[in-house]
Amino acid sequence: MTSPKDPKQLFLDIKLDESVSLENFIRCNSTDVALSILSNIMESSSISNSFLLWGRSGVGKSYLMHALNRDFLKQNLNTAFIALSDPRINEPAILEGLDQMDAVFIEDVSELRDSEDWESAIFNLINQSLINETKLVFSSNCVAQDLRVTLKDLRSRLSAFTAVEIPEITENEKIEALLQSAARKGIELEEKTVKYILTYTSRNLSDLLRLLSELDEFSLEKKKKLSPSLVRELLSKRSSNPRI
Repeated sequence: MTSPKDPKQLFLDIKLDESVSLENFIRCNSTDVALSILSNIMESSSISNSFLLWGRSGVGKSYLMHALNRDFLKQNLNTAFIALSDPRINEPAILEGLDQMDAVFIEDVSELRDSEDWESAIFNLINQSLINETKLVFSSNCVAQDLRVTLKDLRSRLSAFTAVEIPEITENEKIEALLQSAARKGIELEEKTVKYILTYTSRNLSDLLRLLSELDEFSLEKKKKLSPSLVRELLSKRSSNPRI
């Protein structure tokens, strides 16, 4: 399939780094089914060409969308990546011609708010993508049937997507997630530090993994080993400077 423009990717994906991959996502009982489905999206034997990743905020939908996008680009395929929550994405005309790409990723379709123009544009994109066999991967905080969509035909099309739930993982799995992520980064993380993090910070998985990256940089800056006291120090710095 030929891209309408020269670059292999339309619209900037700020998470295109080596660490973002399906292989590096948290592997546990809660995520096994979703990862099994997503790992086959690029294959001709894939169960579908259209997928809706859904789940609560912070469970890792955005990470998985970026990881899949990166996998397509590594195969020299053309992609478009759009986050509807991005204030710069304000005109539905941006979707025109994207059916010529190999894959289109649209984050936050649950951000659609009674916009007839946007709903029509997405409906047209889906229809043209079906004709051109373009892969579509959307994300949402709810299943298609619960989206606030007024265009019935669009709701019908979205309901036909293969729904992939990204579940909330258990507390024990969150501990394992932090330990897995730390091991990949070469960070020495003791259990007492993990327990402190889970007790005094957000239990949202995305927040936890983001905090771990911050702690890694902070420990290097302070030349100190990761410990509960270092976590306290960073949290204190955060509270005094909300931009951190």
